[in-house]
Amino acid sequence: MNKRILYTLAATVLLLTGCHDSKRDAIGQTEVLIETSEGDIVVRLYDDTPLHRDNFIKNVEAGIYDGILFNRIVPDMVIQAGDTSLKFPSLTGEGLEEGPRGGAEGASSIIPAEILYPRHFHKQGALAAAREPDSINPGRASSALQWYIVTGKKQTSAELAELQALLYEGKVAARFEALQRAHAEELATLKATDHAAHQELLNCLQVQAEEELAKNPPAPFTDVQKQTYARLGGAPHLDGEYTVFGEVVEGMPIVLRIGRTPVDAKEHPRRPVHIKRISIK
Repeated sequence: MNKRILYTLAATVLLLTGCHDSKRDAIGQTEVLIETSEGDIVVRLYDDTPLHRDNFIKNVEAGIYDGILFNRIVPDMVIQAGDTSLKFPSLTGEGLEEGPRGGAEGASSIIPAEILYPRHFHKQGALAAAREPDSINPGRASSALQWYIVTGKKQTSAELAELQALLYEGKVAARFEALQRAHAEELATLKATDHAAHQELLNCLQVQAEEELAKNPPAPFTDVQKQTYARLGGAPHLDGEYTVFGEVVEGMPIVLRIGRTPVDAKEHPRRPVHIKRISIK
């Protein structure tokens, strides 16, 4: 499997600088002010993801995000926060290492997925919930604490078409791996006793994975997505995998500035960038 497919698989285990009143009515009324060490960001929460909206409001009103660090920055993709164990100026903690994920707070602190794709997608400025990977979280439930904002990059139609093909290959590979886990005992026995039968079973599982994905392939990018990704950018490889529950309406330059912070090999910021306070406007 090539590196690009591996990147896509790892990442799948994370806009606007102003809105008219009609847009406000469509996406919700609740605005949240995020005061950071780099400047202020305002996000608007979607009303059609009420579990995530209400959970975020509850966390904000409890003050649990005040003083925490941005624990992970993926260049040209996302900035992530919500690890409440990382308080400014502390630089301790492992953060997250593979794609937008949650989990530091424990498996019990989760929210059922509210993935409304393609209505909400990973355009630049999208606010979404981190989560654990599909292998241990097949329902794609969200972390109750960790969230990220998309920085992303611009994508041409040709690049989106290529990504669509890679996503398909990645999903086939992921399904093939899941089928192997389901037949692990049988595969182990055949590998030790009958090499030909072992290979035949692998071939059958590969065909099964391809047939299952052919019946339910990833949805093609819509015209709105194509236009938005070409004009503003985003992280289209995350689409349909995570719950997007809001978007930036003010302060996108601040988000992008944070996204340019130098990081180490584990995508931890090399200098502390922190949230001073979050409040409901």
